[in-house]
Amino acid sequence: MPTVTDGVSLRRRLTWYVIVILLVITTSSGIMIYRGTTQEADEIFSASLVQTARILDGMMTRASIESNRAQLAIALERGPEAHEYERKLFFAIVGPDGQVLLNSRKAPEIPHEIINSGFSEFRYKDRKWLTYARESSHDDLLIIVGERSEIRQEITEYIGGGLLLPLIFLLPIVLWLLWQIIGVALKPLQHVTDQVRQQVLKDLKPIDVAGVPREISPLVTALNQMIADLDAAYARERRFVSDASHELRNPLAALLVNVENALEENQGRETLDSLESMKTSIKRLSHMVSQLLKLSHYDNPRAITEFEQVDLGLVCQRVVDSLKPRAVAKDLRVELLLSDEGYQLCGVESLLESMVSNLLDNAINYCGAGCLIRLRCYRAANSLVLAVEDSGPGLDVDERDKVLGRFYRAGDTNRTGAGLGLSIVDTIAQIHDARVVLDESELGGLSVTVQFKIN
Repeated sequence: MPTVTDGVSLRRRLTWYVIVILLVITTSSGIMIYRGTTQEADEIFSASLVQTARILDGMMTRASIESNRAQLAIALERGPEAHEYERKLFFAIVGPDGQVLLNSRKAPEIPHEIINSGFSEFRYKDRKWLTYARESSHDDLLIIVGERSEIRQEITEYIGGGLLLPLIFLLPIVLWLLWQIIGVALKPLQHVTDQVRQQVLKDLKPIDVAGVPREISPLVTALNQMIADLDAAYARERRFVSDASHELRNPLAALLVNVENALEENQGRETLDSLESMKTSIKRLSHMVSQLLKLSHYDNPRAITEFEQVDLGLVCQRVVDSLKPRAVAKDLRVELLLSDEGYQLCGVESLLESMVSNLLDNAINYCGAGCLIRLRCYRAANSLVLAVEDSGPGLDVDERDKVLGRFYRAGDTNRTGAGLGLSIVDTIAQIHDARVVLDESELGGLSVTVQFKIN
């Protein structure tokens, strides 16, 4: 039977789909959260700068600064209660000439070009500072408050990280749960698969539809219909083979006994020759019935266990030696082409011998006097090919598929035979996972090749 390769797991495929969706959602959410957090942080901190500038405007005048400079200097000194973020914030009160009247400790040097009202930014010692400047309501002073830009970045990263990190840490747990849930959801499909795998050709049973999901219910229904049709077809074939063998066995046995009795009575020479011919024909017919019976036991290729290493070249040699006298009697030439290499394959030797015998016998039956029949074996890529060619009348293209069916006889229906030869060849080929191809021969007649897969 053809080798079935494992495809993509449906469970794995569904899991990957959900992973991609989760990653897209998580990434999109992260980008939106980051942008939203950044925007809100900018608004909040900008409002804080404005509010601080207003408070300083309400408290600080030129007179209050001059009269309380000593107390203000002491107050602005960082003591033990100072916060580490203080060095990232500053304020400055600047006169109209640019002179700094009062500022926080370690405030950056403010460039003159930003000494204007409103929001500005500048760089000092490779650090970016964001500022807000406001003109005093009482004097000609400019109040400037500012902060390092990294404060906003830290707050954004902290808030965004606090929202995203739980999602990242929970993702493996979600994926594991998802894998388990999909596995449970697909169990009915696995149950159906197990039932199909356990089917035996001689005892086919419908698949149990209990608990089957709605999505695969049509598939199960179609499988049950196919099983019913296959069971009916197999029953018809078994009945046909059984009836045919039963009807033929007893008459053939009785006829053979009568012929043997007649041979023992020493009648005339012509009668003896006729009886000898009858005996030969009856034996061949008995052999055909035996073949049918044997093939009926091999209708299920999986049930065959007696495979062994067989040399197809030796099988061909034996068959040619046994049928060559018959070919010579019809004035036919038989060629066997084999090289020195072996033709080992795994198979059933008796069936392979029957295959070669039927191929050669079929060629002898349909070829006229003077024709050439060529039997050869050769290797091609990963296959071993058995080919029987002849220079006979050949076969029409539309009949090539029909002759593989049982009891179909092409051409002259008055010829001897029951139309089983190529059907038996095809059945044996299927048992060996081989393929039968009919084509026009290079000799002008029919070419029948059997391609065996080998390692």
